Amino acid sequence: MKKTIPHFICAVVVSFLIQSCVDDGKISRRDIQLECLYQNLDQMVSILDTAKIGDEDGTYPPESEQLLKEAEETLQLGISKGLAGHFTLQYEADIYCNNSLKALTEFQNSFQTTLSPGSAGELIVYGIDRKGRIEFGADPAFGGDDAFSVEAWIKYDQGFFESGIGDFIATFDGSTQPLEGWMINFLGDNLRATIGMGPQASRVLEFGKKYPENYGEWNHIVMVYDESLPEGQLKLYLNGEVFFSKTNDIYNDSGELQSYQPNTKNYNMWAFQEPTDNNRCMTGYIKKFRFWNSAKSATEIKVLMGAAVTGNEEDLECAWDFTTVPENDQSIPDKTGNHTAKIVGSYKWVPID
Repeated sequence: MKKTIPHFICAVVVSFLIQSCVDDGKISRRDIQLECLYQNLDQMVSILDTAKIGDEDGTYPPESEQLLKEAEETLQLGISKGLAGHFTLQYEADIYCNNSLKALTEFQNSFQTTLSPGSAGELIVYGIDRKGRIEFGADPAFGGDDAFSVEAWIKYDQGFFESGIGDFIATFDGSTQPLEGWMINFLGDNLRATIGMGPQASRVLEFGKKYPENYGEWNHIVMVYDESLPEGQLKLYLNGEVFFSKTNDIYNDSGELQSYQPNTKNYNMWAFQEPTDNNRCMTGYIKKFRFWNSAKSATEIKVLMGAAVTGNEEDLECAWDFTTVPENDQSIPDKTGNHTAKIVGSYKWVPID
């Protein structure tokens, strides 16, 4: 009669063999954590059981409910794979965790609230996955010249960009050589300023510093370029103080100092997506965006933080407040009367508490 080895003995033997291999340095293995998947699944189930679905204010759209149900099914598949031992690395489970978190956030963001034109509101643009952006039009002046300043208030929550570069505002053109234009962007844990330099190919002048983690709060940002300075030509100000200063150190192979390259082909200026690389995207709030044809001083920037503009300022190229719901989100005039912007894709005007 054939004897069967008890399951617990098999488990002990397998465990011993695995541990032996680890001790021999042949296998590096660790437990795959699935807690995030279970937590997100519980939250999805709870939301789907209690959320009010409809087409009117105070409800979530039916299409958002369907997307969340599909995300729930995908997450359940991920849990099944984890339990079946199909994951060999933690990042495989983390992908399901991150995607389910994104699905939860997108569902919550779809809550319907209608603000009438003229109402006070805050504008959030869902730029992640190239879903939303602001297009300010196309004008050579947006590329700046040997002196310019880009000013805006920004607010973001955790997870406001996912990987690579998250562009806040940019005219940057990485599709041409030399690289042209400018961008205010996020990379890793840094808030950065980047401008194209040339005529040598593939050169940029940029610098960054750890971005503030005061999530849900407004920050005032000004990027200033002033070619006339002997040093610190590129600066970024945060809430009225110098955040960083970068001296032009871009030389070609012959030792010739390179210069800023304004846009000569793609004149578009966008927020929350880069005009020529839409994968460089992020989600966030914006207000009081202004582009100045001059290099603002530290004193001027402190004043600008609390100042309104009329549109008649001599060095003001364009300005949008984004503090009041417009008549038409597809044609928003700036304060100078010379430009119009449109909001594309996924965004929302949020009531001010």
